Amino acid sequence: MKRMSTSVFGFGVLLILTVAAMKPVNGFSCVEAKLSLLTCLPFLTSSQDSPSSACCNAVSNVRASAPTKPELREACQCLTAAVGEFPNLDKDRAVQLPKLCNVDVGFPLTKDIDCNTISL
Repeated sequence: MKRMSTSVFGFGVLLILTVAAMKPVNGFSCVEAKLSLLTCLPFLTSSQDSPSSACCNAVSNVRASAPTKPELREACQCLTAAVGEFPNLDKDRAVQLPKLCNVDVGFPLTKDIDCNTISL
């Protein structure tokens, strides 16, 4: 549990430090997306067997905040970078998250995707 709270704290500090650098593209906000997805950390760090309803709502809201191709690419760059920044995240769970929440985010949550190739 202590490791989990340290991860959440570290994630929060990282988000605060990036607020000034992350400007929304056509309304999508990387910082807001990351903050809303904090509810998914218990699942993504393997301390919960399935994503919570709050987590799935966050995934759905993030997808809804990126309805255009430029916003979707920004969301892709934001979230795939976030996956790569946290070594304690279960990468397989990150890939499974949208499907488990019944949300088509338009790209796999993996750091290995070229976000410039995604389309609506």
